Amino acid sequence: MKLKVIVFLFGLINCFGQNDKSLSKIENYKKNDSTKVELIVDYCVANTFSNSYKNLELANQALLISKKIKYTIGEIRALNCIGNYYYQQATYDKAVEFYNKAMSISEKTRDINNQIIGKSNLASLYTRIHQEKKALIIFKQADSLLISTGQEESQNRAAILTNIGMAFSSLKEHEKAIEYHKKTLKICENKNISFGIALSKSNIGEEYIRLKKYDISLPYLMDAMEISEKEGFENFLSQIYKNIAEINLQIKNRNKAIYYLEKAVFIAKKIDDKNSLLSATQILQHTFFEIKDYKNAYFKSIEHFQINENINGLEKQKIISDVNTKYETEKKEAQIKALSQQKKIADLESQRQKTIAIILAIAIISILITSYVLFNRFKIKKQNELLKSQLVEAEKTIEAEKKATESELKALKSQMNPHFIFNALSSIQDQFMFGDKIIANEQMGNFTYLTRQILNVSGKKQILLSTEIDILTKYLELEKMRFKTDFEYKITNSETIDEDYHEIPPMLIQPFIENSIKHGLLHKSGLKKVSINFELDANEEYIICTIIDNGIGRQKSAEIKAKNQNNHQSFSTNSIEERLELWNEKNTNSIVYEDIKDNNYEVIGTKVVLKISIH
Repeated sequence: MKLKVIVFLFGLINCFGQNDKSLSKIENYKKNDSTKVELIVDYCVANTFSNSYKNLELANQALLISKKIKYTIGEIRALNCIGNYYYQQATYDKAVEFYNKAMSISEKTRDINNQIIGKSNLASLYTRIHQEKKALIIFKQADSLLISTGQEESQNRAAILTNIGMAFSSLKEHEKAIEYHKKTLKICENKNISFGIALSKSNIGEEYIRLKKYDISLPYLMDAMEISEKEGFENFLSQIYKNIAEINLQIKNRNKAIYYLEKAVFIAKKIDDKNSLLSATQILQHTFFEIKDYKNAYFKSIEHFQINENINGLEKQKIISDVNTKYETEKKEAQIKALSQQKKIADLESQRQKTIAIILAIAIISILITSYVLFNRFKIKKQNELLKSQLVEAEKTIEAEKKATESELKALKSQMNPHFIFNALSSIQDQFMFGDKIIANEQMGNFTYLTRQILNVSGKKQILLSTEIDILTKYLELEKMRFKTDFEYKITNSETIDEDYHEIPPMLIQPFIENSIKHGLLHKSGLKKVSINFELDANEEYIICTIIDNGIGRQKSAEIKAKNQNNHQSFSTNSIEERLELWNEKNTNSIVYEDIKDNNYEVIGTKVVLKISIH
């Protein structure tokens, strides 16, 4: 609910508390002028949550009209609407692209209000990708700009203050979050903005629940419920009902809790809010079980399972669809290249046949006119031509081998460990079922972002070291969730290396880290550590990556593997070793494994050193 509110606020920063614009009004307005642009933009803003492709179509239409009539403000607002659409779709790279375009025009035209909107949009995006501290800096910049324009008590500032409160909540600084939500509430009460009042009271009530101050929380939530029911703010009601039910469960008033949970389920189904529905049905299932109403507990468990399968199924289908689309695209490109190559070969063959025919004709005439000496010269010429032909064929063979090597590299680096996908989804599902829903949502965001990043880099020969480090960080965060609290990791660079300049092949390091975790740390008790360091060698010809873990060591890992009768050879590390040898031009010293021992010669970990050639 919290992330949803942030999107809603930055999308509505210019219409906090206004009603949706009618789509029919846009369709009936025939002129392509600034009025039509404003009608379209207001509709897109009011329907930010719909996730409808119609929003993107209309926003692009508004952008084209604005450019044609040179309506700069409309162009900025349309770009922000396109960014909002991609934000809702979790396509963050495209969202940033359009937000930055809008910001650039705002800065060139010195449009302070749209600069405030642009900063709020970017900050909200940073909040979504769990960079709350960076988001807070940008939110506060937007707030300072807003105050400088004399809008200290405006509804626009109420929106920014709410976003700041949400960012503090994500950082678990609940007292700070309450402070900013109360500032929002004061502005909305002074301006009589019922939407803002309901939202602020709902947020304050939820923060007090996180602080376990249920007696303070309940009045705020009851007020928010009353306003939302009266005004029809259904997007808030499901969460409000669930929070009120949570308080009643804490004070052992289970019948009242069931009443509000049933209302939460009804609203969630009505507005198709699957995450709220999943959470409410799970709590209902446990509550019915506690009061020994096993029949209803059984029905709610079935309903919860079906909802969970639906949500996870949709996510898996999206991932499979993305991978399949990429595969089909690459397949078509390969077919086009193959056809082009065949055409070139056919043209060369035709030209070669013509040349041979001419040479043979000259040779026959030369035999009739010239003596044996000239015939002998002709023979030598033919031998030279044969050598030339063999040279051309050799060059073609070398080129084919080069393309095969590149194809092999591309195939090797496009692998993604299905065990990691299964383990990550299982851990996230456990969080949804039995753990912290906020952490589960955060980790699902990490998993989606990681999957998208892997798909983005899989077709590239090399990527920036900073991008590889970002992928490793997201992967290790997901592994950290699986190990709970007894897992630590560290990624460092030496002063000699520039992660925004140096490049390496993508997804080269992750399989070795996965091996450290799977074979070294998984069977170790106590705190598990893994560190990754990047540096340049003395001649600055190689990037040296050192991976160190405090696991059980290679010998014990091999014994466990033999005991379990597991003869499976890791495809990932074997293929990566082959890939690294190809990259380093068959250098056999590309990977070195070493056991780390203490003073008693006991193995206390493993070190892997990779040499990666700088191309």
